[in-house]
Amino acid sequence: MTEIVKERSLFSTPAMSVEGTPELELPTTPIRASGFIALVLGLISFVAVLGASLIIVPVVAVAFAMVAMRPYGDERPVGVAAAWIGLFLAIMFGVWGYTERELKISTMSNQATRFAGEWLNLVGQGNLELAVELQVHPSRRQPDSMPLPDYYRRGQEAIALLSQFKEQEPIPKLLELGTKPNWEPAGPPKVYQQYGRELTQTIWRDASGSYPNVVKVVLEYLQGESSDKAHWKIELVSDFMDDSNRL
Repeated sequence: MTEIVKERSLFSTPAMSVEGTPELELPTTPIRASGFIALVLGLISFVAVLGASLIIVPVVAVAFAMVAMRPYGDERPVGVAAAWIGLFLAIMFGVWGYTERELKISTMSNQATRFAGEWLNLVGQGNLELAVELQVHPSRRQPDSMPLPDYYRRGQEAIALLSQFKEQEPIPKLLELGTKPNWEPAGPPKVYQQYGRELTQTIWRDASGSYPNVVKVVLEYLQGESSDKAHWKIELVSDFMDDSNRL
């Protein structure tokens, strides 16, 4: 009987109570989802190059990255590395978009000012055919081989355009003054977009005092079919009314 008991003891496992079983605690690494959000926003921050309003994307990406990189304990949370990558991409694309836009605005301002000044001189010199032609969309302008005076004397549409131009304010007064005005910029040009069109407003004053009012010339920037060729079109000419100081 004693042998049987000993034999059973060799093959039996002592039972352990639930209370005595040690619980295994797996180490948990904190996760910061804001880091992954910053990474995603950083990746799409290239849209900042497409428009001024889209600069908000890299700005938000930087904000999420800063939240993810707030101080932590001994163990670095998951998502901090992603936040650093998102921060780098957001800053790179944001600076790229801002710099490119500022360079474009500066170039457009200089070109529009020069073009508008030359156009006002054309009107004063009586070169009305060319002045009217520069108000027409480039796709509808006459080729260089076409004598513009002949075209604007014979074509019915051209005659109507020239007649309307002569009646457009302040053209009659400018034609009367001829070359007396000495046009100079009366303020910085304003580059803006309207319904997807790229426009630049320039304002001019007559330094000689022959024309008492300030003249506004608005031009449209038109990109040609080839990326290296663009055109300017005179969109509007009128006396300038400054409403900025009005309540």
